[in-house]
Amino acid sequence: MYRTIPIKATFSDEEKAFWVFQCQQANSLINCAIYYTKQKHYKWLKEQPEAYSTYWRGDELRFGWKTYKCATKYPELDKYLKLSPHYKAMAAQSAQQTLKSVGEAITSYNQLVGQYYKGQVDRPRLLRYRKKGGLAAITFPRQALTYKKGLFYPSISKESKPELITEITLEPPQFIDPDWVKEVTVRPTLGQLWIDWVIDDGNQSVDHNPNLDYSQAWSFDHGGDNWLTGVSTQGKSLIIDGRKLKSMNQGYARLVAKYKAGKPEFYWDSNLDRVQVKRNNQMRDAINKAARFIINRCLQERIGNIVIGWNERQKDSINIGRRGNQNFVVIPTKRLINRLEQLCS
Repeated sequence: MYRTIPIKATFSDEEKAFWVFQCQQANSLINCAIYYTKQKHYKWLKEQPEAYSTYWRGDELRFGWKTYKCATKYPELDKYLKLSPHYKAMAAQSAQQTLKSVGEAITSYNQLVGQYYKGQVDRPRLLRYRKKGGLAAITFPRQALTYKKGLFYPSISKESKPELITEITLEPPQFIDPDWVKEVTVRPTLGQLWIDWVIDDGNQSVDHNPNLDYSQAWSFDHGGDNWLTGVSTQGKSLIIDGRKLKSMNQGYARLVAKYKAGKPEFYWDSNLDRVQVKRNNQMRDAINKAARFIINRCLQERIGNIVIGWNERQKDSINIGRRGNQNFVVIPTKRLINRLEQLCS
């Protein structure tokens, strides 16, 4: 079973400069791929006589560029951008992984186009450019990593290697067997660099556990002060307190308002980065602890099913007042459900 283990990176100044440079090249390469994709797509649209015209969407008559699927694929991007300086500055396999991410985004866009004409989703937009000079994640598959003396040595391009003044290595966590590592990603997050270790430890999900009774279930309803309220078919109950979670979110909102007072709407700085990182860590910790508590309780009571109520679009369409929305919408219940799904298997 594949798992991802995120670890906050601790690089020296020289190593950090190298990784920031690589992330910048990945960001620029993505923008180059998006530029090529859009130029080719718009050129094709201009050749279509009916691409810009009036058309019906449901009961509405509209006019403008029709929404068509994009024909660009990853192999074409890789062939066209192979001589790009951003491509050459990265290891070949890392550059390929970066372009594959663009190819996957185009595939997702094409799927949304089909759903759009069926009236299932709003009109999709073609890929947007990333911020100029920004950072993007850089990925190394296992073939691009060499393991020696407890360290992984990532591949480095011929253009970048002469500029190095230190050896570039990645040290895996002690609890990870080197043979488990399938992929490593270095990604920027809120002014920090993190390393995602993708591993396969050989463990498989259990389809049937003989120690559990699959005729029994534990049902949960989520809310505010009581994050989760559960009752089992055995007549037992439990409540996960949500007041601490609300308090942390309120503290986060107050700090954000303090630092953004008198600033433009999209103002952001290192202080806000620090506040956001703290809040994300608190939410992740609360999710992990609540999920583990529920799973352990189910194993203890030999209950084989978990049921949680969920209303579609309840986060972005609910209207329970300004204060009620603020207290309810920011609680990461969906992430808790996803975490429970991972642990249940």
